[in-house]
Amino acid sequence: MKVYHITGGMMPESYMYSNWFEAMDGDPDKIRISDPTPDGGSLIMPTSLNAGRPILPDFVPTKLRRRGPGIKQQPLLDVNSWRYGTLLVPQVFKDILEELEPGVHQFFPMEYYQKDEKIGEGYWFIFGQRLDTLHDTACEPGRDERGFLITSGPDGKRVKSRAVLSAKKIDGAHAWVDKFLGGGARLISGEFGDRLKAQNLTGITYDLVSVE
Repeated sequence: MKVYHITGGMMPESYMYSNWFEAMDGDPDKIRISDPTPDGGSLIMPTSLNAGRPILPDFVPTKLRRRGPGIKQQPLLDVNSWRYGTLLVPQVFKDILEELEPGVHQFFPMEYYQKDEKIGEGYWFIFGQRLDTLHDTACEPGRDERGFLITSGPDGKRVKSRAVLSAKKIDGAHAWVDKFLGGGARLISGEFGDRLKAQNLTGITYDLVSVE
């Protein structure tokens, strides 16, 4: 079994400067998740957009303005990063994931502008699945009493650690946030990842994660 950690908004070497997005409507600072109830994993705040919990649609924008170099100098990427590392994705991303895992995740339609010119459209993607997929015994040096990956020794010094996921715990999931990896780990199945790779999308990277 393969699992990928994905990152969006990765610029090719030909891009000299950064692009970023600003909301043209809505109010992103007021966006909240629908359920911040603790579940033993990483801390969930009402504003934790990468927690693997659905968000409330109130205040979600419908239009984003891209700042930085113009589209002629730096074309719009297929997959971009927005607030707190959440992803802006194309139609094909939504189509494949909805086929594999219908109704689990959120896709908010979004139009992209450079100044006042529409340059594209897609979706703001929110992971709607929060799981514990860390292997109980194969992680190095192990998991602590709460379930998190051990990253420091008895003396408090950082130790080399290795996360290993459990194929049994993944159990057919195709996109999820692992609640014990922290940092909003964006994980997808090998099936989903390989189908995305076949689309040659720009702006997205795929890093393999160990699975046993």
